Amino acid sequence: MKTYLYLLIVVFIILAGCSHQAPKPAKPEEHNQTGTKTEQKTESSPSKPQPQDRQDHQEKNIVVWADDGSKLAMAIQNQSSDNTELSLPQHQIWVQNRDGSERRAITDWRNYQAKQVFYMKQADYFVVESLLEKGARRFDKITANGNEILIIETPDSEHQPCQSSLTPTPAQTLPLQVEQTVIPSPDGQQLAHIYSPECGKVTVEFLYANSLNIFDNQTMTIDEAMRATWHREGYIILTNYNNDKAWKVTPSAPPLPVLPPKCWSPVTTSSDISLEGQKVYLEGDTLVTEEVGRDKAFGCQ
Repeated sequence: MKTYLYLLIVVFIILAGCSHQAPKPAKPEEHNQTGTKTEQKTESSPSKPQPQDRQDHQEKNIVVWADDGSKLAMAIQNQSSDNTELSLPQHQIWVQNRDGSERRAITDWRNYQAKQVFYMKQADYFVVESLLEKGARRFDKITANGNEILIIETPDSEHQPCQSSLTPTPAQTLPLQVEQTVIPSPDGQQLAHIYSPECGKVTVEFLYANSLNIFDNQTMTIDEAMRATWHREGYIILTNYNNDKAWKVTPSAPPLPVLPPKCWSPVTTSSDISLEGQKVYLEGDTLVTEEVGRDKAFGCQ
């Protein structure tokens, strides 16, 4: 009897040992990179249902700091890898904290590819530049609750007021114009609409950001291609591409020549470089910040 009980106990122990599951391997711990870069995983961006054979990519996603550096804005692009499967590219604007928390969508999916985003958080709006067909572009003001209003839409390539010369000389490889753009002022209270009404001319229109009403404009003659940036003291600087000529443009005053700025980018307080000198960008679904120094931030002018 004792032998029988002993055998039952042995069998029970063996069966119990076989039914026990081995522990799952521990999840690897995530470590920050050494050096000047730190990486933070962001949540997967939501996307529309897509056909299984469509492979969208995010190579042209945009991320910028808010003007006060407290949050990030992203333009998530939805475009096929060969630019052919989607009849119309789309994008969506999101905001989040640097660590990925409090992430929310500002807009639904918007038509066209986004080229540039300014997040003027203190004034409670975004300016989004979108690429349209045939080289046309549009600039929209979008409030924090998602309301949109068109600021300006540019002509397409065939109807630009200043066309490139068919046989440019070595001294003039760019048309005598400035690329049309809309840039919020450093405090977000104004917008500067900068464009060339014809070759050899540049006009700067100053608008109130809250109403989009034009309150002043200045036009000047140029003899070479120009580009524009805001100065931290609240005026526009136009500079040539060699950065050896520059003009100060302010409301209610004619343009004046000034010393060329030390830099022309970032063009306002919201960009991929914070006022503290941290550059932000996306590598796949990873948000990367890199110390580049305050001398690379807005204000370096």
